[in-house]
Amino acid sequence: MFPEGGTDVNVDYAFRISGRIPSALTAALAPLRSVETSVDTLLVGPVTDRAALHGYIAHLEALGLELVELRRLPAEGDAGGQGCPCCGRGGARGQATTGTAEWLRP
Repeated sequence: MFPEGGTDVNVDYAFRISGRIPSALTAALAPLRSVETSVDTLLVGPVTDRAALHGYIAHLEALGLELVELRRLPAEGDAGGQGCPCCGRGGARGQATTGTAEWLRP
């Protein structure tokens, strides 16, 4: 996920949360953007380093939200074939991708 001894700076991550997140909570999750899917919520936003990633996870747990999946998204223009399941970034726009090694299940 992060290079040996280094960090990824401002890499976007997608956090899949079980169920719907009330609009009152979405403001508390800034700068993550909330996108509702058919049964859950996808939060997408920049993660500056490992500490920030763990901070987001702890914040979600403190709010009582269930983290179902976590994915590091490809950089803009990276056509590695594994795009964001919501926006398709890095893959075919609008196409959901299936499980990859990048998806983590807590």
